Amino acid sequence: MTKKVKKRSASRSGSATRSVLQKQVVQPDYYQKFQCIGSDCEDNCCCAGWRVDIDSATWQRYQSCQSETLAPLLREVIQLETRPEKKSPKSFASVRFQPDRRCPFLQADMLCMIQRELGSEALSDICALYPRLINQFGRQQEYGLVVSCPEAARVVLLHPDPITLVMGEADPAFAKRDAITYNYLLGPIDTQVMNQLRVLVLRILQWRELSLGARMMLLGSLLDEVSRVRSAGRSGNVAEIVPVLETYAALFADPGYVEGEFDRLPGDLPRKLQSTTGFLADFLTSVDPRFKECILAFADGLLGGEASDSARDTTSLFGNYQKNYDQYYLPYFRDKGYVLENYLVNDVLVNIFPFGRGSFLELYRARVFNLAIIQVMLVGMAGHYKGLTDARVVQFIQTFTRRSAHNDSYLRKLTEALTDKQAPSFVEVMWMLKER
Repeated sequence: MTKKVKKRSASRSGSATRSVLQKQVVQPDYYQKFQCIGSDCEDNCCCAGWRVDIDSATWQRYQSCQSETLAPLLREVIQLETRPEKKSPKSFASVRFQPDRRCPFLQADMLCMIQRELGSEALSDICALYPRLINQFGRQQEYGLVVSCPEAARVVLLHPDPITLVMGEADPAFAKRDAITYNYLLGPIDTQVMNQLRVLVLRILQWRELSLGARMMLLGSLLDEVSRVRSAGRSGNVAEIVPVLETYAALFADPGYVEGEFDRLPGDLPRKLQSTTGFLADFLTSVDPRFKECILAFADGLLGGEASDSARDTTSLFGNYQKNYDQYYLPYFRDKGYVLENYLVNDVLVNIFPFGRGSFLELYRARVFNLAIIQVMLVGMAGHYKGLTDARVVQFIQTFTRRSAHNDSYLRKLTEALTDKQAPSFVEVMWMLKER
């Protein structure tokens, strides 16, 4: 049985250290290309109904606001956090959204009243940064973009060349904010070793001589071996994993061997279709219009109607999938395979995978199943539209991420749907990597 990896603390923001004062940060090469398009955004983040936390310093500033139009609204819709277990300097208060899930500070021109009257420096941390984020890994600070934003999704997903990490200047607007999403505490030596693992993970995901499924299989195998070494170790020295990293790095000399191993991996497409469509039918409720458009296209193209009714017809489901995959899905992804690659790579960067909350196995499972859901949904959409375009693929991945990544219950439900309590293992979920 695979044991959980022994990890250092991976905490959320709130560190007493002001590491945001660093002058150089690590960032993906597409990071600087993002610019908020404001009122032109087709899926405004101020209409998503997300919780917007107000830190104590920002709350104090709002209390002293003298604007005749803004001050009354600030006092009316910003509510103090009253639950002792939830209250902190970072979550001192929150914005009470309107019944239609719109932020009360959003104006008719789809711009922010607070920013207009007080300037961007008066925004709460989440409003000032999104869709950007800041992570801390050891002593290094990292910037990233989340693809739940439409414009960020276009920048990330439609990046045709392999993503590279570059050094850039720290954003001075962030220097006054303690807004770190993940703060992974490591000493210099441990950071060096763990960064070797992170680099190898990125190399595997961008190894374009392999199919995406083979890359994910290899990633699971790597994490499994690292987990075993770390669990069996007694010294606590992370350098114990270096020989494992060297062994897997040597595989880049023989892509045919790795692809051959993936070819021998047993798949179960009917089970994959039933698992993903069953999970979707149970989970995807109360969705926004742009996501609903994708779901309806998927249901029509793959299921011939409502998911809850048609998912029971395995033969029809399987036939529709095979036809849509060959005729409409594959022609797009023959040339645009980098789209799903970029989705996975960006996910690794923004969540400092595999060092987030949970074991390597749990985090790997979630990513395999997310990828399976995305692939199956896009096959259905391809059938409905008789093909795929950049705009439709980006719309689905962006709205899917908006629905899943910002929902606290999603990962828990996903884990419950996947878990085999009798024999948890990496191999247990690899059959879902098979597209055919």
